[in-house]
Amino acid sequence: MFSGGCYCGNIRYEMATEPTVVHCHCNNCKRSVGSSFVSWAVIPLKDLKQIGEQPTIHVTDEKVERGFCSKCGSSISYFQRDGESIDITVGTMDDPSSVKPSKHIWDRKRIHWIKMDDGLPHFSEWSAGSEPIE
Repeated sequence: MFSGGCYCGNIRYEMATEPTVVHCHCNNCKRSVGSSFVSWAVIPLKDLKQIGEQPTIHVTDEKVERGFCSKCGSSISYFQRDGESIDITVGTMDDPSSVKPSKHIWDRKRIHWIKMDDGLPHFSEWSAGSEPIE
């Protein structure tokens, strides 16, 4: 079981399965979270259990829901409407070291001074059906 929550503790969650972790460098993620890139723990939506308050939802592009805590502002989730999986920010996990990243996506949007020499595959955009660029 993997668990976590927002900074103030208002939102808590549990993940019933081990997530796939990706580093996303897209502009949407960078701007919404306020970081150089975002590490996401991706799990099937059915395996997420919300405890306590539900995240406040901000809809982007009319198809994506980003969840955050309305009290402390912590970014919690990314969900494509009608999707079967949900992305949870790794930084909100109780033990972020318990998961291991698997790849970088949207590398073409990576800030040029960010050097990611971690041996993981890098994908220009989405990784589905693509070959790594490095």
